[in-house]
Amino acid sequence: MATVIASSSRPARHRQTSAFRLALILAGMFSLSSLLTAAVLWLGTEREARSEQRQELVADARDLALLSYQRGLDALSTEIEERIILGAGLERWYALYAGNGIKLAGNLDDRPAREGWSERRLTPRATSLAPSPSEHLLTLYTLRTARGGWLVVGRDAYYIRHMREVAERIFLLALALIVAVSLVVGWLIGRQLLRRVGAMSVAAERISDGDLDHRMPLRGAGDELDMIALTVNQMLDRIASLLADVRRLGADIAHDLRTPLTRLRRRLEQLRTPPPHPAAHEAAVDAALAEIDGLLDVFQALLRIAGIESGEMRSGFASVDLATMLAELHDAYAAVAEAEGHHLDARIAPQPPVSGDRGLLVQAFVNLIENAIRHTPPGTRITLELKRVGDELHAGVRDDGPGIPTHEHAQVLQPFMRLDRSRHTEGNGLGLALVRSVAELHRAALVLDDASPGLVVMLVFSLPPA
Repeated sequence: MATVIASSSRPARHRQTSAFRLALILAGMFSLSSLLTAAVLWLGTEREARSEQRQELVADARDLALLSYQRGLDALSTEIEERIILGAGLERWYALYAGNGIKLAGNLDDRPAREGWSERRLTPRATSLAPSPSEHLLTLYTLRTARGGWLVVGRDAYYIRHMREVAERIFLLALALIVAVSLVVGWLIGRQLLRRVGAMSVAAERISDGDLDHRMPLRGAGDELDMIALTVNQMLDRIASLLADVRRLGADIAHDLRTPLTRLRRRLEQLRTPPPHPAAHEAAVDAALAEIDGLLDVFQALLRIAGIESGEMRSGFASVDLATMLAELHDAYAAVAEAEGHHLDARIAPQPPVSGDRGLLVQAFVNLIENAIRHTPPGTRITLELKRVGDELHAGVRDDGPGIPTHEHAQVLQPFMRLDRSRHTEGNGLGLALVRSVAELHRAALVLDDASPGLVVMLVFSLPPA
């Protein structure tokens, strides 16, 4: 079933987009981070406030205790009562007890059982001024005074509670602003993404409708969507190139096979009328079979190229010594070249092996040697070469024949592509196409260059690092 890409005429709902979900996630993350930050700040602030309160309590208690040693408990009692009366709206909590436990002054009723720190909840009695008194949480500090007395100094956590309430209000307001800003930003990002995705969706629809020349829009920002669009455009370029190759290949096959099929049909028609001599009949049958064999060779070469380009043969790669292989080919084709009036040389230096399929590499170099022999005039010198250039191995065939014009180098690598001067020679135009496929399978570069005079065709292999 074909996959249909949604068009921009049916826009996605904002709450269904990844941008909106991202906005919610960001809002949640910002809220959580704000909560954690506020908690850390509050704990630190509260701890510092409590520490300062305790330091104030200790200083106040010690000053009062010193007064008892200097001027006696009566003077201390008077001081405590004055402080309670002059509290200026902020209650201070004191209690002074004599050594026998009698309360001498203060607004606290119960004496703590021991010296040091303690806490106590206190609810004052209702009065006409405060019919519903609030509960106090007191922090108390107790120490001994002159003549065995007990002094208790307390402070309410009013400021700390007030600070907590203010911080909570500020935090809730900040949290609401963070969530609102996150959602607005997410909505803006989502709208922008929807525009770009909608444009890409429209482009995809046009491409799926058959407009293979159309491409995904690029914004030029280099972001993820641009990377996806660029990758898709490269894929479309490759598909368009392959389709063009298929169309051209189909036309070339039809053009190149029409002539041998026409000859084959003519010969078969001639065989319907028995020739006067049996030898002539056998020659006509042999010619027809030769035409059929030539056609089968063409299809076999096409199937071989297709199998090589599929890349499946790469799994059977092994170590191949190119120097030994080229030396064997030189020994095998030296006599063939000499019979055709050519001279086959070898410039082969021992080199590290490469990973590849020996059979395919042999076929590729055989095609190069046979092309050089077939398409150059007698007296041409052909050279097999293997040399190392930096981290590369250059292996190929060089000749001093007429060569190929530079602007036709790319054309002759296409299947069934033959130069005008080569159409009278044997062949089907698949030799260099097979060499190109073998080079691509081995991830080697196929280089055609002007030998001045002549042509040099090299397979350039990259050596692995030492």
